[in-house]
Amino acid sequence: DSVYKKVRSPIELVVGTLHLVEDMIGPDPRIQDTADIPGYMGQVLLDPPSVEGWHTGTEWINSGALVKRVNFVSDKMSDIKLAGVQKIISRIAAVGELMSPELFVESCLEQMGPLPVEEETRAELLAHAREQGDLVWGGPCYDDSVVRVAEMLALIGSTREYQFG
Repeated sequence: DSVYKKVRSPIELVVGTLHLVEDMIGPDPRIQDTADIPGYMGQVLLDPPSVEGWHTGTEWINSGALVKRVNFVSDKMSDIKLAGVQKIISRIAAVGELMSPELFVESCLEQMGPLPVEEETRAELLAHAREQGDLVWGGPCYDDSVVRVAEMLALIGSTREYQFG
C-alpha cells in the first residue's frame, strides 16, 4: 500500500495547486515570486543539495515548511477570484440546490482529486460542515455557500491526504 508514503515535494505541491486553481497559466509577471515559494518550503529551484538531486519523503515536512505549505494551499484554494476555484464551485453548485453536510464534503473531496481521506479526516471535515448545516445554493444564500465551499477547499488543502498526495 503506497498511499501517503510519499510527501509531495514543494515544487509538486505548488505546481499541482496552481494547476488545480488555474492560476499562473501562461506568462505572468508574478512568475519570479512564485518560483521562490518552493524555496521557502525547503526546495530551491535549480539548487539540489547534491549531485544526487532531491531526496523524497518526510524531509519536506518540518514545522516551518509545513506552515508555509498549508498557508500557500489555503490561500489559493480560498481565492474565489481564481478561475479553477470558480469552476470547482460551479460544479459543486450543480449537484443540487440543497446539499447535506455529507454531500457537501464528498463533493469537495471529489473536486480536489478525487481525494481519498482517512475516516478521522472525513469526520473532522464533516464536523466543520455540520456547524453551519445544509448548503443552500438558491437565492440570497448563494454567496454564503460560495464562501463555505472556499473554506472547505482550504481545509481539505491543509489535510495530510492533500499534502502527502
